[in-house]
Amino acid sequence: MTRRMTSWNGGLRVVVPGTWANVPVDDPARTTAFVKRLVKDQVGTADRLARVRREAAQELLVTAREAAAIGVHTFLISLEMVPGVPFPAAVMMVDEEWPAAGAAGARATTEDEVRAALTAAYPSGEVAVQRNGPVARVVEMAEGRTSEGEDALPVRTMRLEYHMPYPDRSKLLLVRVNVPNIPSAEPFATLFDEIVDSVTFVVDPAGDGEVAVTEEQPVAG
Repeated sequence: MTRRMTSWNGGLRVVVPGTWANVPVDDPARTTAFVKRLVKDQVGTADRLARVRREAAQELLVTAREAAAIGVHTFLISLEMVPGVPFPAAVMMVDEEWPAAGAAGARATTEDEVRAALTAAYPSGEVAVQRNGPVARVVEMAEGRTSEGEDALPVRTMRLEYHMPYPDRSKLLLVRVNVPNIPSAEPFATLFDEIVDSVTFVVDPAGDGEVAVTEEQPVAG
């Protein structure tokens, strides 16, 4: 089962597999209420879990507030890809200007010109054509360990950045993905390629962002 999720500002829709939380970052009070409810649902309400709930909520609130401070308008957290199988991942979306090296992209009139601008702007990335046109993807792998003890296990975290031109090419949508503790990169990179490929830019968002943007609609397939 996949779901269509809509940004809280109503400007974007994206299709994601499994169960995700769409964390509001446009209002601190709403963010706090949402995070507390989400943590309670995921951790449980038993008294013995009070500390776990408190720490989890605090960590997520800090992340959400930092995201809002840098202009993130869409913050998605993966809970499960399939029922009963936890899958932690975070996706943040923020608008950005074209870098100086790729400034010609804002004036591009052809797909080849957009591709060239993205290649110049992100030389360490890979430019591929998706449904919305050329998109630059930059991959970073970070190696770490679960602790400093002798029984510590290696941990691999994948970070992806997608730089996607808006339909009028005046600016870019930056999609940042963080996936901790993965066995290998390629299957997960392919999965998020498909998620980013599903992004739809909404030309005329409905209403003032209070109703339509909160819905999660099942998508057949």
